[in-house]
Amino acid sequence: MGEITDHLHYDDDIGCLTGDGFVQAPDGSRAGVIWQVEGFTRFKVERNLQNLYNFTPEDMVLIYLYCLSIGDPDLIYAITFNGGQLPEQDKFRKNYFEYVMNYDSETAVHYRYFDSIKVDESTAEENRVTVLITVSIETTTHSMALGLQKEDQVWKLDIYPMIKEYINKASKNKTK
Repeated sequence: MGEITDHLHYDDDIGCLTGDGFVQAPDGSRAGVIWQVEGFTRFKVERNLQNLYNFTPEDMVLIYLYCLSIGDPDLIYAITFNGGQLPEQDKFRKNYFEYVMNYDSETAVHYRYFDSIKVDESTAEENRVTVLITVSIETTTHSMALGLQKEDQVWKLDIYPMIKEYINKASKNKTK
C-alpha cells in the first residue's frame, strides 16, 4: 500500500477524514484507494443521521459490524430500521446487553476480515435490499445476508426481528 495523502495530516479537529493511496500489483500496475470517514465519524459524535445520507447499503453493513465490535447499542439502535417496531431506546439497550451482545460479538469477530460484500441485485428493490457478506478461512466459507431498508433517507439494518428471536430463545431457556 502506498500513501498519497498523509494520514497524519489532520484535515479536521477529529483527524484525517479523507485521503487516497494506491495498491501495487506484482506486475507494477496500481489500483487507487480512496477513503472517507468523515460522515460516520461525525455521526458517532453528533448522532445526526444526515451524516449517513450518502452511505451505500454495503457501507452501512460495515458500520453495523463496527458498532457490534465496540458493543454500542445506542449506535446500533440509530441504524436499525424502525418501521414502527422498535421499542424505546432504553429498553432496546437493556435487551441488547441482556440477550443479544454475545451473539453480536461473535458475528463482529467472524466477519471482520470479509472477502466480499455486495448487494444481492436479484432481490433488490428501490428502498429494500439484501447485502451479502462472505468470509473464507482456509477451506471454509461463511456468508451472512442482512436486509436493509431506506428510512429517514438512510439505509438502515432490518435486524430487529433477529433481536426479537434472540430474546424469545433466551426466554424459552429460562422457563425450562
